[in-house]
Amino acid sequence: MNNLEYILDFTVNLGCKMMAVGANLERVEDTMYRVCRSYHLCDVSIFSLSSIIIISAKSPDNFSGTRQINVPPSSNHLEKLNRFNQLSRQVCAQTPPPDTLAELLADAETVKDYSLAAILAGYIIAMSSLTVIYNGTISDLMCANINTMILYFLMEYLDRRGLNSIVVNTVSMWVAGSLALFYIKFGIGENAFIIMIVNAMMAIPGTKLVNAVRNVLCGNEMNGILEFLKVVLESLAIVLGLILSIYMFGGKIPW
Repeated sequence: MNNLEYILDFTVNLGCKMMAVGANLERVEDTMYRVCRSYHLCDVSIFSLSSIIIISAKSPDNFSGTRQINVPPSSNHLEKLNRFNQLSRQVCAQTPPPDTLAELLADAETVKDYSLAAILAGYIIAMSSLTVIYNGTISDLMCANINTMILYFLMEYLDRRGLNSIVVNTVSMWVAGSLALFYIKFGIGENAFIIMIVNAMMAIPGTKLVNAVRNVLCGNEMNGILEFLKVVLESLAIVLGLILSIYMFGGKIPW
């Protein structure tokens, strides 16, 4: 394998991993371009969408190469993204031997994940704060937190099954809405609207919306528009799931 192949393999895999943990497309393309230029590659061409990256370049000794990779569904992981950003800066500044790049990327990806207890605690604190902001009662707070734990495990399970985010949001919010209505029916909670809205915040694609707007403002209109449409569909899926739960179990909505 010549140096060009090592560099292209590293570059396309770095871009893929950055996108998979929540990086913006414009940022990913800029990082890939800088890495290629640091190794004096020329005629660098990059095409990227949220699901695919294609890169081609030519080495100083006139060899050409192309790489293509499919991007898995994104899941925000800011610590990994920070490590990848640091690695890209290190590679651009130091240009280590191309045959060591794969090992450097593997090391950067090795990040200690938060424990399950810490993740659930973070969700519970966030959902409790939202319940208080919406003037929910103690019983609403308790119901919202029960739903939070159920939704976390449900969404993790559906994500591992490789389901589309639209399907995951619809199913998850149907479960959340149905449980909220049952809580009210059996006198456990007091305001189904507050419980539903608080739990819906778990599925709001906020980071994707910010990335979509940034893509449009940075000149990547096609990517930005596609990402924005995806955000809209995922948001509508949240509403659809809640409406289905109301029509199936609600009758008159108790709020």
